[in-house]
Amino acid sequence: MYKLFKVSKTKKDPMDEIRKLNSGENGILKTLYFYEENEKRLLTPSELCRIQHLTSGRIATALKSLERKLYIIRHTDEIDHRKILIKLTELGKKVAKKIFNKINSNIQKIINQLGEHDANEYVRILSRLLDL
Repeated sequence: MYKLFKVSKTKKDPMDEIRKLNSGENGILKTLYFYEENEKRLLTPSELCRIQHLTSGRIATALKSLERKLYIIRHTDEIDHRKILIKLTELGKKVAKKIFNKINSNIQKIINQLGEHDANEYVRILSRLLDL
């Protein structure tokens, strides 16, 4: 355990850059992008709270900021007029895609650095940790 701690403190962690991209507004952009592109649907603020494990206040603040930056627009659901849906603008999609590309690039670097066997072991160990 001590050796792992020592190595993690003395070496640059290749996951640092990915972790920075996973927080706050970037995480919200990635989630919105994923659902729009893969699930072909828009999300409500409450769905974002549940998916991102953030409070409604934090989501509201982030959405206001993303709206000011012209990354998202909010509109009323055509079927249920009580619902507000969040949609990425073209600029928002472009930024979210850049985030995904950067993450994919970093993951590829990690896999290349580890090699196939160690990368598989890394995934196996992370999977076990996430199942706790």
